Amino acid sequence: MMRLADDRRGVALAEFALVLPFLVLLYIGGYQLCDAISAYRKVTMATKTVADLTTQFTSVSTDDVNTVLNASAQILAPYKVNSSKIIVTQVFVDDKLKSTVDWSIGKNVTGLTKGKAFDLPTAVKQPNSYIIVASIDYNYVPVIAKSLIGTIAMHDQILMGPRASVQVKMRSS
Repeated sequence: MMRLADDRRGVALAEFALVLPFLVLLYIGGYQLCDAISAYRKVTMATKTVADLTTQFTSVSTDDVNTVLNASAQILAPYKVNSSKIIVTQVFVDDKLKSTVDWSIGKNVTGLTKGKAFDLPTAVKQPNSYIIVASIDYNYVPVIAKSLIGTIAMHDQILMGPRASVQVKMRSS
């Protein structure tokens, strides 16, 4: 009996058994954190790309804008574009610095109503100017432990001025 009390061979195994659940949780949490950060980076890159491509046009049709919005699916890969709501909008700022929607088209969501007031930061408002606004709302669903972590709502928005002309005119398809 005394010989068993002095035996220390199983201590490491017992300690490992106690620490293993914590290590597994740490590994899974670290993986999910990195994956969520990767998803957010892709949302940011897709938002910038949608705005950047749109600002290069002098005029667009609905088909042109839909092509730009569909291109964002390639940027969001391997994440599901169906989980995102992408909107590109041109906002007009009048001589009284009142900003309203000039045109708007969305993917997986309806675009904003023409003439609707649009809140822009005061710093970007210039009289009689146009601003392109691209925004993406994405619901990130974790790969592992969905019920434990839940869905993470991600949002990004970018404002850019038209580059090839004063405004990006909407023409019929």
